[in-house]
Amino acid sequence: MKKILAVFLCLVMLLASLSGCANKEPKNGGAQIKMYITEPVYNFDPAEAYKNDGALKIVSLLFDNLFVLNAKGEVEKSLVKDYYYNSEENSMLIELRSGASWSDGKELSANDVVYAWNRILDPANSFEAAVLLYDIKNARAVKNGDVTVDDLGVSALNKTELKILFENDSVDYKSFINKLTSYALVPLREDVVSGVEVANDWAKSPLIFVASGPFRLRAVSYAPETAGITLERNSYYYRDFMKDPIDKSVTPFRLIVDYTKNGDEILSAYENGEIFFVGDIPLSARSKYTLEDWKKKANIADALSTHTYILNENAEINGEKIFANKNVRNALSLAIDRESIAAKIVFADAATGIVPNGVFNELNSSKTFRNASNSNISTKSNMGAALSKLSEANITPSNYAFEISVPSYDAVHVAIAEEVAKAWCALGFKVTVKQVELVDNADKAISTKEKIAGIKDDKFIESLAAGDFQVAAIDTVAFSADPFSVLAPYAFGFSGSATSHKQSPDFNVKPHISGYNEAAYTAKIEAAYTEGNSANRANLLHEAEDILIADMPIIPIVFNKSVSMQSKDLSNISTTYYQTYNFTKTNQKNYEQYLPA
Repeated sequence: MKKILAVFLCLVMLLASLSGCANKEPKNGGAQIKMYITEPVYNFDPAEAYKNDGALKIVSLLFDNLFVLNAKGEVEKSLVKDYYYNSEENSMLIELRSGASWSDGKELSANDVVYAWNRILDPANSFEAAVLLYDIKNARAVKNGDVTVDDLGVSALNKTELKILFENDSVDYKSFINKLTSYALVPLREDVVSGVEVANDWAKSPLIFVASGPFRLRAVSYAPETAGITLERNSYYYRDFMKDPIDKSVTPFRLIVDYTKNGDEILSAYENGEIFFVGDIPLSARSKYTLEDWKKKANIADALSTHTYILNENAEINGEKIFANKNVRNALSLAIDRESIAAKIVFADAATGIVPNGVFNELNSSKTFRNASNSNISTKSNMGAALSKLSEANITPSNYAFEISVPSYDAVHVAIAEEVAKAWCALGFKVTVKQVELVDNADKAISTKEKIAGIKDDKFIESLAAGDFQVAAIDTVAFSADPFSVLAPYAFGFSGSATSHKQSPDFNVKPHISGYNEAAYTAKIEAAYTEGNSANRANLLHEAEDILIADMPIIPIVFNKSVSMQSKDLSNISTTYYQTYNFTKTNQKNYEQYLPA
C-alpha cells in the first residue's frame, strides 16, 4: 500500500510539474524583436493605407479582417467562423468567430463590421474602396446619395452574425468574398473613430487607437533621435484574459520598428545581428548590390501596387486646363523612360499598364491580369512622339510651368519625381518637384478637448483629397486582387469621392480626383459591374484598361515590388498574397539575450 501511495504521489507531482511547464509565462513577456518594416507611417487608418504600399505592411498587423488571401492567392477565413450563401434569397450569412476582442478588451461584434462599411459608403466621405462593397444591395445608391444608409443590404442580426443582401443575381458571392480580404474593409469601432474633433485623427495616436489584430500601437515617435514605432502584443487577441497564457495567440511581446538609421546603417545592423527583420530597403542602400545579388539575399515579390501620377484636369496652368487635353497627357507619358526609373529604384518593373502585376485576371491566381493583357504602355521614352502629341494639342511647352507634388518623407517617390521632372523639362515645360512637408497636429479629442500630442498631419494626402494639386505622385495599391477594384474608381459613379449637395437632399456625384469623366469608359465599367460571367467580365475590364491607357488621365510609372530579409534567428514568419507580414507566431532564437536591460 505504501508503494502504491508513493507511486501515486510521484504521478501527481509529475503532472503538476508538466502543467507548470505548459503554462509557463515567457520571460519578460516574450521576445522584443527589433526590425525595420517600412518607412515611417503617419496614419494607421486601414482605408487610407492604399496610397503608399509601405503603410499597408504596418496597418495589416493592427487589424484583423474577415478573410485573408494567403501567399498562394487562396481565400482563408480569419474573423469569420463560417458563411452560408442563400441562392433563393440572393443573400449571405456570415458568422464571426467567438473570442475576437479589441486591444482595450471590448468584444468585437458584427456591429463593428456594419459601422466600418457604413463609413466607407457615407456620401460625406471620400474612399475609393467603396467599389468593393457595390455588390451589396443599395451600396452604390447609398454612396451616391440616392438612398440612406438605412436602405443598405447589411445588418447585424446579433453580436456574431452578419446578413448581406446582394444587389442582383449577377453577383458572384465568391468574388465578393475575395474582396473582403481587403484591409480597407476591416471592422472599426464607432466610439473610437467618432471620438476626435477631426476625421482620421483617431488613427494617429496610441492614446486613442484600438486594434483588433495581433498587435496594438504601443508607442510612436517622430523625433529624429528616437524615431520609431513600437507594436505590442494585443493581449486580448483570441485569448481568455483570465485563464490563457499571455502568449497563447501571439508569440512576440513587441515589434520594435527603428527609424533612426539610414539605409546603410540598417543593412549593417541587420548583418551584425542587431536588426532581425527588414521589410524594405531604403533607396540610399539599394545600389549596394546588383538586383541579381539582392535576389540571393532577399525575398522579392510583386507588391500589387503601381506608382502613379495623377494629372489634375481642373488645375489651371498659365490660365489653361492643359491636363484636360488627352494629347498633353499622352505626351507627358511618352516622354518618360520607365525602364531607366525602374533600374534606379531597383525593386520595381517598368509599368506596362494601369493594373499592377499580381492582380488576378478572374477569380484566382492561375492567370494574372497583366499576363492576359494584349496592350502595353511603352516603357522607353519617345520624345519625338511626345512632341508630336503636343503639336496636335497646339501646346508650346515653354509657356507652361507646373509642379509635381510628392510626400517629402518618401525618398523613392522623390527620386522618381526628379527623373520625371527632367523628362518633362526636356519637352520644354518648366517643371519643379514640390516636396510636401508634414506638420505637427493641433487637433483635439472630443472627449477631453485636449490637443492630441505627438502626431503629425500628412498635408500631401490632405491636399490630394481636396484636389489642391497639379500633378500628384502616389502608389496606387490594389484594394484587392480583383482588377475591378483598381479600374472602377476612374469611372463616373464609382469614384468613391465625397458627394457635395447644392441644396438638400440633392447630391452632386463627383468623378475621380483627377477630374476624368469619359462616357465610353464608364460604360465599360458599368457593363463589367453587371456581368455575371467571370471570363466576359475580365474581357470587359481589359477593354476598359485599353480606354484608360488611350486617354491617360493618370500615368503609371513603375510596378512596385516588395523586398524582405529575415534573420536565421527568426522562424514562423509568413506573408499574404498582398505581401503583408504575419508575425503572430514568430519565434526568436535565444530571445532572452536580446531583451532590454
